[in-house]
Formats: sequence, C-alpha cells, structure tokens
Amino acid sequence: MRNIRYRLNEDRSTLLSVVLLLSLTACHQNRIEEPDTIAVAAPSEKVQPLTEEEDSLQEVKRNISWDQIEVFVFSQARINNKVPLFTTKARLETAIGTADSVISARGEDICGSQFEDDFDFLYKEGATFELCKDSLACEELVFNAHNSLTWGKITFTRNTTWENIKQLFPNAVLQAENEGRRDMITLRDAYSKDSDSSVKLYFEDGKLVRIINFIPC
Repeated sequence: MRNIRYRLNEDRSTLLSVVLLLSLTACHQNRIEEPDTIAVAAPSEKVQPLTEEEDSLQEVKRNISWDQIEVFVFSQARINNKVPLFTTKARLETAIGTADSVISARGEDICGSQFEDDFDFLYKEGATFELCKDSLACEELVFNAHNSLTWGKITFTRNTTWENIKQLFPNAVLQAENEGRRDMITLRDAYSKDSDSSVKLYFEDGKLVRIINFIPC
C-alpha cells in the first residue's frame, strides 16, 4: 500500500515538472517572437505665425459714431470754383453757361427732394440739379475732364484718389473700411447732429467718380 502511494506521488511530481517545463518554454518562445515595442512620442506640430492679413482679421473693428464723421457742406461747394451747388438758374448760367438740358421730373419716382413743390431736372457740366422756379439745388455731380468741385481749401477732381480722401476725412474712410468698402464713403453735410441728409462720395478703381447729396425718404 505504501509503495502504491509513493508511486502516485512520484507520478504527480513528474507530471507537475512536465507542465512547469512546458509553461517556461512557451513564455520563452513568446519573448523571442514578439519584439519589444518602445513608445515614441509623435513629433509636435509646428505652429506657424499668422500672416499680416490673418493677423489684421483678429483686430476689433472700431465703429465710428455719426457725430465723429467729418462734415462736407455740400451746398457751399463750388463747381469749377465759380458757382455754389445751391444757387439760382441765372447765377449758374452766368458763371458756367446755359444748361445742357432741362427735363421735367413729373411722373418720376422721387424719394427725397430739396423742394416740396414740383421741380424739373437741370443738367450742366456733369451736374444734376433740381430746378424749382429759379432756385437750383444740386443732387449729383459726375466728375469729368472739364469740371471740379471746391469747398474751402478742398478741391475734388476725377483724379482724386481714395488715399487723398483718407487724408482729408480719416474717420469717414475708416468707417467705410470697417464695413469692407472701398467704393464709397459717407460724410455729414451739416454741423448740426440732427441733420439726416448726407454726402456720399463714390469711387471706381480707387478714384473719385461722383458725389451725391443724399436725402433719405
């Protein structure tokens, strides 16, 4: 009986040794077959500096209040430095000659006007006037090779550039540029803050092409 137990113990020991040996062999093979993996940090992305244009987009645009916009007294400006834009028909024709044409405004869809009574349109030297009896009020002046517009020490011609205007009316130009525009600026036409009319200067290819006395509806 003792011999049987002793033999069983020997068999168990032998079996355990075999299992342990197989386990060690398998682990050793796994170490050989699987190469060591070393974690390598990915290279960090290089942060490129902003271009001048991109950096300018980050700037906060400063809105210019209406009372800080410069004034251009449209009614006092003179065509060819001879006759004001608000004048009489007789004085205009004495200064720069007979009107090119006069056309009735009746039936036209007029939004805003200098006159409450009926009026005609008078055209002279690229300018459009409202003519009521003998009174003239300029509505628009288109610049050409033969005309100019002067107010005080300021003279506009068709060669006046956006940069020229920027030096004269920096706030108005800044406001236009803040709005993404380089084709038009708006000026106040009176020193009174209550005036709702304005003066608009229009540009093409960076040069002044026309000026309008804007009267809202």
